[in-house]
Amino acid sequence: MSLTERYAYYLAVFQKVAQGQIRFALRAGDLGTLRSFELREDGRGVWAEVVIEVRGVVGRPYERSTRIIDATEHPPENPPDFAATLFAADVVQEDLDTPGLRQQWGES
Repeated sequence: MSLTERYAYYLAVFQKVAQGQIRFALRAGDLGTLRSFELREDGRGVWAEVVIEVRGVVGRPYERSTRIIDATEHPPENPPDFAATLFAADVVQEDLDTPGLRQQWGES
């Protein structure tokens, strides 16, 4: 049984909460638009991958991939809604809403 199958409920809650929080934060801060949110599994675990169209940055979407379930260390340590909140905050607040980081990312 794959990790995606074994943790289907966890992943469904994680994705729903994270997507909602990311969309809300992007709209509230006028930062951009969530283009895609995918979950994928490989030999190292399950990954959450987001692609965001960043306002003011043309032709270069922001992409982020984070392992949310480690293949060797599961079940996940945090409840899915808490893990989703951490992921969403990291993506939006840390990477896109912090002016210095946003400028650095946009210039690289």
